[in-house]
Amino acid sequence: MDGEKDLRARAEERSSGARGSHWLFRYRRLLQVAGCVGVCLPLAGVPFRAAAAVGARPSREEAPSHVIGGLRITPVEGESWLRHLGIPFVGSNMGRVGLWASPPLNASAQPSSGVGPDGEFLLSGADLYRLNCRSCHKADGAGVPPEINSLIGPVQATSPVMIRAQMKQRGIELDAKTVNKLASQAQTALRARLENGGVKMPPFRHLTREEVKALLAYVEELAGIPGAERKQIWLSEPAARVGELLIKGTCHICHEATGPGLAISVAMPGAIPSLASLPRDRIRSEVIRKVREGLSRPMPMMPSDRGEMPIFSELEPAEVAAAYAYLVGYPPRP
Repeated sequence: MDGEKDLRARAEERSSGARGSHWLFRYRRLLQVAGCVGVCLPLAGVPFRAAAAVGARPSREEAPSHVIGGLRITPVEGESWLRHLGIPFVGSNMGRVGLWASPPLNASAQPSSGVGPDGEFLLSGADLYRLNCRSCHKADGAGVPPEINSLIGPVQATSPVMIRAQMKQRGIELDAKTVNKLASQAQTALRARLENGGVKMPPFRHLTREEVKALLAYVEELAGIPGAERKQIWLSEPAARVGELLIKGTCHICHEATGPGLAISVAMPGAIPSLASLPRDRIRSEVIRKVREGLSRPMPMMPSDRGEMPIFSELEPAEVAAAYAYLVGYPPRP
């Protein structure tokens, strides 16, 4: 941070009567607090998560539900994200840490997606997080620093309540206009990161506006923002879309769309099969078991080995089946 004493001194200068262009300079300086708010909040020890858990989280029947119209489902294509980064599978935690932690008590712990009588899935923001984010950021959003940053701080930095409380705890009083501006900047930065990705984070342009809204409502709850539990919404999505979300949001991190597949490492034989090869080489039930239980296909005269693929027991069988059907109905492209 740019110096708590410096910030206090500038605030005192303002109260003493400094005005005009001199204040504009100090105001710009003050806005630099935004760069550290996301880092400081989770370290401050403020019990926001306990406070957030007090509210009543609406059930699937009570929460608003939206049907997404005009969806354009497209095939997955191109190289895996690991190949794009030039990182070997064994040299990264990306795509394999979904079971390394449990969700905090204030957030949904269990998959909530379900298939309705019309074949549509009902997805919450928690489901969208499982399908797109959890395999890298873990169930609690903490990530695996320094490779995978925590999302908790940047999300908490979007809350005026949290900014004000954190700054007050450090002896800094900010006016409402400044606090709201800091929160607005953090919200813009968070949406831009989701849209464009980061140094190692892939972009998530396949998400619709409604999906982004539901996802952000959930990560706010995950981060313990007060009142976030009352903002949860549900989306009615076709099975093909659920499959697309899982494939593009999680599987494509390690699996190439087509081709011979990604080598596990220079020293290890074998390769991660391409997504195009899965429905060709394995039946649906085998893929479901492989994803959720780690089943491997025994080789002649060789002991069974589940290989290097992580287990994704947090995924529902119907969701994995939807991914398999998506690969059949929308063949991957180079």
